[in-house]
Amino acid sequence: MYPEHLTRATTRLSRRSSGDLRVIRRATTRIEEVSAALDRQLLAELRPDEQVRLLRQATSQITRAANDAIQAYRRVTEGLQAEGQRSDTDPSEAARMAETLSTARAEMLEALEVASRRYPWAKPWRPIEE
Repeated sequence: MYPEHLTRATTRLSRRSSGDLRVIRRATTRIEEVSAALDRQLLAELRPDEQVRLLRQATSQITRAANDAIQAYRRVTEGLQAEGQRSDTDPSEAARMAETLSTARAEMLEALEVASRRYPWAKPWRPIEE
């Protein structure tokens, strides 16, 4: 069991980050849902102008979700940096939180990679490896 001051730090770190981690995961889910819905809509729509409108609408929704996730990622990263500077932070808890954040980021980048395949005129991109 950790000393009480480390337990407080762990609780503080978890409280500080859990909502933002949920934002990142919800954004990932939203991106996947919008992509799947767009696939269905494009199959049912034969008019090119309407297909472009659907694509533009989905792109806007995906961009908003990704921007929300980026802001949440930034907040968690800043929180981890702040916790790292405190003397009462449990290093293993901070490492677990950093790993959880890294996993959530990778999942979101994968969802964005899949969504980006819809744009055949754009060059494929690969997320920057950490």
